[in-house]
Amino acid sequence: MVDDACIFAEAARLARSGMRFAMAGIVDASGSTPRSRARMLVRGDASALGTIGGGIVESKVIDDAMACMRLNKCRLIRYDLDSLARKDSVGMLCGGSMEVFIDVVPARRKLVIVGAGHVGQALAKLADFAGFGVSVVDERKDMAKAELFPMAESIYCDESLSVALDKLPADAEASVVIATHADDERALRALIAKPWSYIGMMGSRRKVKALMDTLRGEGVPQDILSRVRAPIGLDIEAETPEEIAISIIAEILADANKASGDHLAQKTLLGDK
Repeated sequence: MVDDACIFAEAARLARSGMRFAMAGIVDASGSTPRSRARMLVRGDASALGTIGGGIVESKVIDDAMACMRLNKCRLIRYDLDSLARKDSVGMLCGGSMEVFIDVVPARRKLVIVGAGHVGQALAKLADFAGFGVSVVDERKDMAKAELFPMAESIYCDESLSVALDKLPADAEASVVIATHADDERALRALIAKPWSYIGMMGSRRKVKALMDTLRGEGVPQDILSRVRAPIGLDIEAETPEEIAISIIAEILADANKASGDHLAQKTLLGDK
């Protein structure tokens, strides 16, 4: 029998690893139900630890927990166990009902920084402060090192940037910022088609347009090109590496949260609460 101590220990392990999971707990039960007080942990792969009663209702709770994780939303859901009483029942004949609160613990955001220069270093510090897991890619051994990036979970470094990038695993939940000293085009070509949650590149508008036109002419689909945020960052007239880092992290967060990036004061004036 899995007790609460085991469930909380697994929750702590997953949280330390930055992995997404959900906690489902019965907060109210009436009538005949399998359990009246219980909790269950649901991992991102739909495996579970603990039980809230088994059977069809538990399967339904797991499905709903997975949906909550996809939406990154917590929910309080009522389950009617009597299939004869309600059309929205879960197909059980216990005659009771239960309310389950599904609390989502999101995965830690991940940021891949391609380029270990001044902007990369400022970006890594700010991203770490904001709770991101940081990885760094660069071919310069004197730059891509733990002394300059003590917060980095991974550092990918080789004699050429292409080889270093080949070692970087694709991650649909990671954001990528390309800010190299000289190889932005090479990095973008290597990464553009992979399933990142966000990909952005530094550069002047003229440089970005020229590169996009080149890639378009080579047959790179427009839907792939449209994913690239370039020039990267929100328009705050950033100049220093630290200011540029703030601009970039703000854009990544706005993109992840599907937010506009508008002034809150302006949204208040327009009546958007």
